[in-house]
Amino acid sequence: MNTAAGRALVIALVVVSMAGTSGAVLTDPAVAADGDDIQRVVIQQSTADEEQNETPSHRNPDSYSEGGNIEGVENWLTDQLTSQLGDGAIQLSEGEYELANEYVGEEYRDRLSQYADVAGQTEGESLEEDFEEAGENQSRLSEAVADYRETKEEYEAAREAGNEERARELARELETLANEIETLGGSVRESYDEIEAATGANLSESDAAVEEVNNDIQTEQETVREQQFEETELTLEPERTDISFTEPLIAAGELRTADGNPIANEEIQLAIGNHSERVATDSAGRFTLEYRPANESLSTDELEVQYVPETQSTYLGDETTVNVSIEQSEPAVSLNEASNEVSYGEEATVVGEVTVDGVPVDGVTLAVVLEGERIGTAEVQNGIFGTSATIPASVENGDQDLRVRLPFEEQALAAAADATTVTVRETESALSVEATSVGERELMVNGTLATAGGDGVASQTVQFRIDGMTVSSVTTEDGGTFGDTVTVPESVDEGEVTVSATYDGRGSNLEPATVETVITIGETGPLSTAVWVAGGFIVVIAAGLLVWWFRRSGDDKAVPVGPADDQGTAVSGGTVADQSSSTPPDTVEPLLEQASEQLSNGQPNNAARTGYAAVRRALSSQIDEQGSLTHWEFYRNYPSDDGTETELLYEITSEYERAAFDRGDVSTDEAAGTLETARQLCSPDDLDDRYTHADD
Repeated sequence: MNTAAGRALVIALVVVSMAGTSGAVLTDPAVAADGDDIQRVVIQQSTADEEQNETPSHRNPDSYSEGGNIEGVENWLTDQLTSQLGDGAIQLSEGEYELANEYVGEEYRDRLSQYADVAGQTEGESLEEDFEEAGENQSRLSEAVADYRETKEEYEAAREAGNEERARELARELETLANEIETLGGSVRESYDEIEAATGANLSESDAAVEEVNNDIQTEQETVREQQFEETELTLEPERTDISFTEPLIAAGELRTADGNPIANEEIQLAIGNHSERVATDSAGRFTLEYRPANESLSTDELEVQYVPETQSTYLGDETTVNVSIEQSEPAVSLNEASNEVSYGEEATVVGEVTVDGVPVDGVTLAVVLEGERIGTAEVQNGIFGTSATIPASVENGDQDLRVRLPFEEQALAAAADATTVTVRETESALSVEATSVGERELMVNGTLATAGGDGVASQTVQFRIDGMTVSSVTTEDGGTFGDTVTVPESVDEGEVTVSATYDGRGSNLEPATVETVITIGETGPLSTAVWVAGGFIVVIAAGLLVWWFRRSGDDKAVPVGPADDQGTAVSGGTVADQSSSTPPDTVEPLLEQASEQLSNGQPNNAARTGYAAVRRALSSQIDEQGSLTHWEFYRNYPSDDGTETELLYEITSEYERAAFDRGDVSTDEAAGTLETARQLCSPDDLDDRYTHADD
């Protein structure tokens, strides 16, 4: 889908959501007397049914227009995101942690994705990053507060049971959580301020709720500290401030309690950034620290050093800072061992060393790069590294450059690398495809790209052609599955057509592959055109003979249809063929069976799409509009007085949208739920009733 089409789709879907949020369900009371082939599932921005769209009564009519006013849509999405942040904070303050998390969960992320697409088209500054950061931090805050409350209960239980060792261990966890909550709470409130300043929204109540939650936690934790720990004081005095890896920081340190008593003759742990150093105190609590900077920025003017007590220690940690000026050193990366030959899915092994003037480097991360593509990382410990990285499909076969690199810029250690040559073998690929008719000239095409050994290949492009004409291209998902709904070109005649899927293998180490299948278009079900034509002739001839017989008998009443106890139903205003043109129930079951098979084969997205196609086919007789309908237009136009049925149709429409258009994948459990919903909507008894009513 191109960018313009994608944005048009977002606008259309958001306007539908705006109507749905207000509780308006738009339905057409007319019931189709003659079904046509299933309406097409297409991506389009529809304006054909404006007469059915109504602005929700509780919204300002000037805030958006039915034609898709882009600023109005952006404002509506901003209101939705702000409201969900605010409501989540209130729920957090009331102790409803799961509900608080839901407010900034999947629906919030979906709205944020829509906002990002829409905001990219307006002149104002986008708040995407602000909303994303606020949502993520508020979600983490909700989880941290919930964890604190749960851990606090365990702590109180351990104290009551006299288990001091367990109580101190839990108190240490509570200390970490309390610090995290304080940091996250501050970040969330800062995000509120930025959103308020940019939008004019009022988040003061939510801000106060977050502040109250944090204050309560900090007050409780102060009591825990007094019960379990003794505060400490860490001091450091450096010999010099100009330091480098070759000229390390050397500082005289001292660790005492808050009362001034030395913490004597103990081995303690000091954390500097992401590095850790262990030193031993003497009888006066004194020690010497030596630290070689590695990944610190050259602009760093002070280092933070933390005392990190052991879990069972009775001491609390402390921190201090040291003023420094860092000079850069040149490291040497040596690749001592590496794989010679690999192929897709295999592991490339690298082993080597990182030193500076013979001194081992510790605590840095190398990038493993194959022909310019990063395929893994390697951690350096005491100057040694060793790791394996999986070969992706996106690296071309042949002799390629395998490199390990220290990817630093303007840091205490300069960038450095070493490389060798590795041969990437070509791997045989296997392509499968199946096509299902979901409309008069609409096909649902699903398939899988895998190796000859059956391993699915993700993130590769597969092209669809119908009778040699390119109609679509898709990217394979996890497991190698792919799928799309395509329109048969008008230049292709009805009847049997050849649908092909092609993987050209360019830029990869997989062999090209093409596979074809044949399907008949221009028919209402899986039966062949010849069968339908023959059946139609039989119906017409039989109807003619019946009419002729009744006229010969002098009976000018309408020909009765249906069971003997329902003789009041008569053919009027159309032929018998018109009355029975709905897709019969026995054409729906094959789609449900296909969806079940796709689910069993690890293709949840395809299963969800096919399950929805079955529902469209099952319910199509109830809608008298014969043109192309999007999935949401079909939902709005479907007439139903059954609230449960309407809710089920909404659920499966939403799941189809996720499976067909979202960036992420539908999970196996979600697809199974979608298929169950499809079976409920397509249940044989209900279908028989629907088609009986449609024929009345």
